[in-house]
Amino acid sequence: MNNNCTTHGNSCTMTFVESECSDGMCCFTCVIPPNNGHIGFFKSLWRKGTGSPYVKLLVMSKGYKNELYDSCKFLDFTISKASPDANLKMDLRCSIYKSRPSQCMGYPDMAGESVYHKISGPCIFNEYTASRTYKKLVYKREWQAFYAIQDRAEAMRNIFLSEDAMTARKTILKAQDTHCVTICEGKKEQDYILIPLPKQVHKVLYISEKHQPITTIRQAYDRWEAKIQKNLQNHYGSEWEIRLKDAIEMEEKDASKRDDENTTGNIEC
Repeated sequence: MNNNCTTHGNSCTMTFVESECSDGMCCFTCVIPPNNGHIGFFKSLWRKGTGSPYVKLLVMSKGYKNELYDSCKFLDFTISKASPDANLKMDLRCSIYKSRPSQCMGYPDMAGESVYHKISGPCIFNEYTASRTYKKLVYKREWQAFYAIQDRAEAMRNIFLSEDAMTARKTILKAQDTHCVTICEGKKEQDYILIPLPKQVHKVLYISEKHQPITTIRQAYDRWEAKIQKNLQNHYGSEWEIRLKDAIEMEEKDASKRDDENTTGNIEC
């Protein structure tokens, strides 16, 4: 992957709208059954979403191969700006149901891994927003996630409905930490604009007991014991219980330290 452009000066931030399904990460990973069967018998009659086929999910971590995920073909991906001085808002949802389809509610916990990708853990978005200690314990790596938008006029017109393609592209590139890259997909190279996923968790996705935010390692382990234990056994072998115990103690010690700093009047970072 090569960087092939520069931004036009960072002047705004990119956040999710605060509504059900606005992060949309499951539409790239965990909830897509074969042939989009979750949409029902008449899926061939529905229009494709604005995100298909222009937007993918890119997962990166040092020392590991980059992972590029296609979206559900019914994903609506839109970017909007309320005023010239406002921040950009991303909204990702099902173009048919306008919210998280009931057929998708059971994924990934009830149905297990995605049909197309080997994804471990309870929910990839919740794990992305989890603490650094949790991610290093479960994955032995820290990873970053980006929405990768094809750097094409047609894609810009599709996702930024209130602007022409050139203005939309310039506006997106002004957002903080967005940049252009060339990604190899097999033997083909494709230009993309990368938007880092905001680690924003308020009012996003948590609409069932099975998709609650990971607040502590102990809470996550109690809720998803089988999957996390399997990960730890694969990573650490017979030492997995010791690693888990040490990580919980470290996290609780860090939390206690932050509480002590707050009570002395220091500002929490």
